[in-house]
Amino acid sequence: MSIVKVLGLLLLHVALVTPGTQICKDPDENAYSIITCGAPGKNGLPGMNGANGAKGEMGEPGLPGPPGETGQTGPRGEQGPAGPKGETGDRGASGPPGLQGVAGPPGAKGERGANGETGAPGTQGVAGPTGPKGERGSSGPSGPPGPKGERGDNAAPAIESLKLQMAGMDRRIRDLQSNLEKQAKALSFTKEVARSGNKFYIINGVETTYSEARTSCANAGGQLAVPRTPEENQAILSLRKQVNEHAFMGINDLQKEGHFRDLSGEAIKYFNWHVGEPNNLHGNEDCVEIRDDGKWNDDNCSSKRFFVCEF
Repeated sequence: MSIVKVLGLLLLHVALVTPGTQICKDPDENAYSIITCGAPGKNGLPGMNGANGAKGEMGEPGLPGPPGETGQTGPRGEQGPAGPKGETGDRGASGPPGLQGVAGPPGAKGERGANGETGAPGTQGVAGPTGPKGERGSSGPSGPPGPKGERGDNAAPAIESLKLQMAGMDRRIRDLQSNLEKQAKALSFTKEVARSGNKFYIINGVETTYSEARTSCANAGGQLAVPRTPEENQAILSLRKQVNEHAFMGINDLQKEGHFRDLSGEAIKYFNWHVGEPNNLHGNEDCVEIRDDGKWNDDNCSSKRFFVCEF
C-alpha cells in the first residue's frame, strides 16, 4: 500500500470524527478534499431589472371568448332624413257606400220640352149654368134683293107648327132663366161664393197643388179664376179672405218664363202684381196666387194652396 493511500485513509477518519467537517470530491483531480462547513448564508438583495428585450412576433389569434352580457339600451338617436318616396301600391278594395248627402239647391229652370202626344179625351164635365141673355144687337144694313122664287105650296100648316115649337122653346128658356136666378140667389147666401158681373167665384177650402186645383175646377164645370178687371179681382179677394191664406188663380208662365197667360194660352192684359213681383225666386215660381191685400205673387206650382174656381 502506498503512502498516499494511507494518508488518505487517515484524513478520512479524522474528518468523520471531527464535527462540522465535510469531505468533498474534486471533480478535476479525482480526489477528495476535506472542508469545514459553516452555517448557510442569507439570501442576497434582488438584482436590478434587466433591459426589455425585443418585441416578439404576433402570435396566432386565440379562441373567441364567451359572449358578454347584454348592456343597457342606449338613448334614442335623432330622427334621420326622410327616405325616397316609395312606389304606388296596389289599389285597395272599394269601401262601403257613404251616407246620402244633403240635397243641393234647385237648378235653373230648363227650357220647355217638346209637346207630348195627345192624350185620350177625358170625361165630359158637368155643363155649367146658362148665362143671361145678351142685349139685342143693332140691325145690319139690308142686303140686295134675291131672285124671285118659284111659287110654292101653301105654307100655313108649317108656319103654325113652327110657332108652336117656338112657344115651347120660349117656355123652356124662361124656366132655365128662373132656375138660374134661384141658384144665384141661393149662392148669394153662401160665404164661399162671390159674384162679379155674370161670373161666380167659389172656394172649397181645400189646399192642393196648382195642377190638382186646375183639374178640380174643370171637373166641376168651371176653371181656375182669372181676374180681368179690378172688380173681378176684388170678388176673388173676398173669397181668399174667408180662408185667410193665399190662393191659386188660373195664371202662369209655364210656356215661357216671364210671359204670363191664362189657361187657354192667351196673354193676360190686366195685372195686379205686388211690389217686386214676379221675381221667379229660386228659378221655379211659375204659378200665380192672390195675397191678403189682393196683390199677386208668383209661386212654386208644387206648393199646396187654396184655389178659387170661376163659373
